[in-house]
Amino acid sequence: MEQWRNSIKSLSAELYALLRDYLLEQIVTTNDGFDIKDSELGEMASACTTLEAALSLVVDHRYFQVNEKNEVYARDLVKAALKRQHVDGALGQPFYILPNQPETKDIAEVGASADALYYLYRYANAKEAKDVLLGTARFLLAMKHPLVPGVYYKRPDAKEHDVLNGDVYAGASLMRTYQVTGDKVYHELALEVAKHIMNRFGVHTSGWWPYAEKFDGSISVGNSLSYQATIVAFGHDILAGLEDKALQNEFAYVLDCGMEKILECIEKDLPLKEVEPVWWASTWNRCPEVLLALVKERHLDKARKYALIQLEELISGAVKDGISYFTPPKKAEADEKRTPVSTTFRKATTLSGIISYALMDLEERG
Repeated sequence: MEQWRNSIKSLSAELYALLRDYLLEQIVTTNDGFDIKDSELGEMASACTTLEAALSLVVDHRYFQVNEKNEVYARDLVKAALKRQHVDGALGQPFYILPNQPETKDIAEVGASADALYYLYRYANAKEAKDVLLGTARFLLAMKHPLVPGVYYKRPDAKEHDVLNGDVYAGASLMRTYQVTGDKVYHELALEVAKHIMNRFGVHTSGWWPYAEKFDGSISVGNSLSYQATIVAFGHDILAGLEDKALQNEFAYVLDCGMEKILECIEKDLPLKEVEPVWWASTWNRCPEVLLALVKERHLDKARKYALIQLEELISGAVKDGISYFTPPKKAEADEKRTPVSTTFRKATTLSGIISYALMDLEERG
């Protein structure tokens, strides 16, 4: 295991060496300190990608190249994200919206940045990270299904179905809020998510969670390898904070079973259309959430094997193509009148953020 951990860190060092200058070049000076831009959006970066960039700078300083200024940048970027946070606590998504349209409010932005906020608060003295987490918790409470425990509407305008990875994003953020504040209310809400996710596992197809269900229990959108990986990866955030050991063991077993199905699909090398029902999904080896799930399931031999394979492929591609490796391909289905579905900055910070989460998890859990 120690050799595997060292290999993960060594490969990660290559990515940070590539992204280091790119991230620093995106930082701008404002009247309030430092902020960070996303040039393809033509504005400052989204709150979520800002936080991922902040943690990436801290992790680079912590493990690879000492630069005390990185923590200064990171703390200011947390303050910038707090300013971008909506009044209701949501973290806006400026991607794929029409001109002059408000930012989309999506739980994915909250869940994907919860680890960054937790680690920045704990390891970089970014005190405002706690304020952002409390704000997102307020937003999540407003998105909670009034009748079904553990269910959260992924968007305010999407109340006709239950997106299961959205529930886990909510649970992960609530558990991180509990770990920062000590308020047991957030633990109990995250616990409800764990129970709900366990109850829905394998209901329709053995070994799978569907992407989304209707509230009559039928499938709305089918099985997705990348979003199953999202459930496993961020389900571990819930798992780590659960105080009931029996429930913790039960949830760990279900997450393991979900990972076993992912590994089965990877080994069979199934075509994308057989494992992804949504047009925006990518192959497993280009999906950062798969990598995070593999690292968090590192007690499984095959998870360690494919984590190294995936990370090696990602690093090889990035080293070969440089920053252009992260430039997202144009989708024929995308509406050109809208802002980009994604951007180079978003892709780069998502990967560096995910790897930062993985490295910090290795430090905390060994």
